[in-house]
Amino acid sequence: MENKIEAVVRENVDTALEQADEFLKQASAATGEEAKELQAKAKECLARASRNMKSFYDKTSEEGREIASEVNDCVRSNPWRAVGIAAVGGLLLGLLVARK
Repeated sequence: MENKIEAVVRENVDTALEQADEFLKQASAATGEEAKELQAKAKECLARASRNMKSFYDKTSEEGREIASEVNDCVRSNPWRAVGIAAVGGLLLGLLVARK
């Protein structure tokens, strides 16, 4: 399930890309200064999409690092519990693979 941030970023990026595509289509039919203006608008839409994706990547990367740090702290404070969970997970995965 997609979270709200992903949905907003996806919508913003999709909208920016659609706008850029429309501006480029219009620019191909236009000439002179109008074509340059439409191309500039398309470039701005693409830059906006790029900024949105970079912002999303930065945010999710930071969240990933925080989660990894929390897991690392948990494993260091409860090593045997971590070994047990890994063993049970491996056993279940092995059973699933063996069924096929």
